[in-house]
Amino acid sequence: MTTGLARASVRARPTAFAGVFSVLVLSAAVVTASVAMLRTAGPLPSGPQREAVTAMGAGFTVVTCYLSVFVIAQVMALTVAARARENAVLRAVGALPWQIRRAVATEALCTALPALPVGYGLGCVLAYGWRDGMVAHGLLPSGVPLVVGWPPALAAGGVLLVTSQLGGLLAAHRAARARPADALGEAAGARSLRSSGWLPGLTLAGAVRGLGAVLAVSGAVALTAVTAAGPREDVGEHLPLVLLAYLVGVGCAGPVIGRAAARLLAGPMRLLTAPRALGGGAAAELAFAQTRAAARRLSAAVTPVALVVAFSLVKSAALAAVAEPSWIDLFATVLYAAFAACAAANTMVLLSAERRPEVALLRAIGAAPGQVARMLVVEALTVACAGFGAGAAVAFAVTLPLGDAAGASLSALPPTGWAAAAGGVLVLALAATLAPLPGQLRRAPG
Repeated sequence: MTTGLARASVRARPTAFAGVFSVLVLSAAVVTASVAMLRTAGPLPSGPQREAVTAMGAGFTVVTCYLSVFVIAQVMALTVAARARENAVLRAVGALPWQIRRAVATEALCTALPALPVGYGLGCVLAYGWRDGMVAHGLLPSGVPLVVGWPPALAAGGVLLVTSQLGGLLAAHRAARARPADALGEAAGARSLRSSGWLPGLTLAGAVRGLGAVLAVSGAVALTAVTAAGPREDVGEHLPLVLLAYLVGVGCAGPVIGRAAARLLAGPMRLLTAPRALGGGAAAELAFAQTRAAARRLSAAVTPVALVVAFSLVKSAALAAVAEPSWIDLFATVLYAAFAACAAANTMVLLSAERRPEVALLRAIGAAPGQVARMLVVEALTVACAGFGAGAAVAFAVTLPLGDAAGASLSALPPTGWAAAAGGVLVLALAATLAPLPGQLRRAPG
């Protein structure tokens, strides 16, 4: 029964599972190319070239596994949360927590199976480009044959199996523990602490997230101090850990950041959507009300956008400080940015796809397609600004004390670098948010 329900869920939500599919394809492609490069370097004589290729292939494989679990867990969590009522019904009719977990894990596995051949094919193409790039930069001898074969496919299959199951189980944890009565009632899910004498209006989830944000930022500050006091040559290695610690704090404080961005942008957005500018300020008012009401939901989009911005700014600053960036650094930057952008895009597409009932209701009461589109544009701009501001703040918090030692000072980043980061985030937010809209408008009543 669990397998049948999982297959039906995947078929019923192609948009939701397309995000997981894209992450799995990217993971399989990188692992395939990495293992192919390891096999290519195997026959080479011992020396710097072999060591460089081996370290690069093994490092990318490990990082890909970590990022895959992180992204899959986030995207699957949104997918599971979108069908909270269905899970509540299953729990009410006798489904046990382990059955809910197994159903979500089976959904992830059903998505991973078709992703393997697609990722393997793309990985072979990536491996050829990888080999040619290393030959062109003197990291491999000219004419070295690329060795692919079946081992990369087996390795990619193993990685997809492990990452999809771990990501699925992490995503299903909250759904499996929820009581049917709590899951069926939205009001019960936000247990207020007012009766306990805490701050008025403060929820248990808000208190936990606030405490998590304080602890994460405090840990990041302490890690920054330890790194700054340590050997200068080790700063570059610890920089990603410090960046990740701050980003955990951003994730916990996401709802607060979203609400603050909505308030700060209220004035400029109302001018942008004034009647003479875009045909009515009602779209902006709807967007601001939705952003304030669903700050926790939108925080899931702010966090990956901040990840994209913080990582892009820090890596771009490091590359700008070097006269001739190495090919390996460029390749790694593109790879990590691809995972971060994939997480952000999938999150925003899923959040926008959940708006189908709201879009249908707005159309039923007379809202024009242009008004609905402008409402989503304002939301996308709010998320983009909140994510860019949070990501830039994290980048400054990391690079001001550690940037000079790590060779990643933001002062080395030209204005075009800032403009490229802001423009990329804006395009990503608009494209991902508006992607489900045409289908929603077609289904909405006239």
